[in-house]
Amino acid sequence: MEVYHQFHNTNKFYPTWEVDYIFLGTFNPVCGEQLDYYYRRKSNGFWNILKAYFDPNNEYNILTYIELESFVKAKKIGCIDVIKKVTFPDDMRDKICGKGYSDQTLFTVTNFKREYTFEEIKEFLIKRKVEKVFSTWGKRDSPSEFLNEVNNFVTFCDENSICFTPLPSPSGRCYRGVNIPIITNEWGNRITNDFCKKPL
Repeated sequence: MEVYHQFHNTNKFYPTWEVDYIFLGTFNPVCGEQLDYYYRRKSNGFWNILKAYFDPNNEYNILTYIELESFVKAKKIGCIDVIKKVTFPDDMRDKICGKGYSDQTLFTVTNFKREYTFEEIKEFLIKRKVEKVFSTWGKRDSPSEFLNEVNNFVTFCDENSICFTPLPSPSGRCYRGVNIPIITNEWGNRITNDFCKKPL
């Protein structure tokens, strides 16, 4: 079975506005919960964190997509996922298309085939002259093919004076309870400070 990204072949997959900051995620299946933009599941802390950092005076609402679009355009924020298609056995459909999608199955089941967008992202970054890129998948270091893709991408960023900075995952699995202020503060520190020369 093949499942594409929810925003594949739409004008939301890559930002169409001017961006200074690109945040990379993993995958959002078209067969899962329908969302208006990246990382908008209620359990995901992504937009709460960015709202706190980029809008400390609370000048923007981001409840609707139109409001969110105004916010990201004003702050020059863009999002892109690094996987556009997944192929897997039919009996695993509920693990990908079920309510509350998680990366756990996507990356741990060995007979999944993932089609990446890293090459397309590289072209986007060069064309749009983006200098700050952040990953949001936390400390994921498997499977090896994903790690190789990431390492090659980091090398590309280094060679093209693009600052690649890894961030803690804002997913509901991590972003809860006492972890919320910890993750929020860490994101603020890493967005503000130059992590280009620091080890991942």
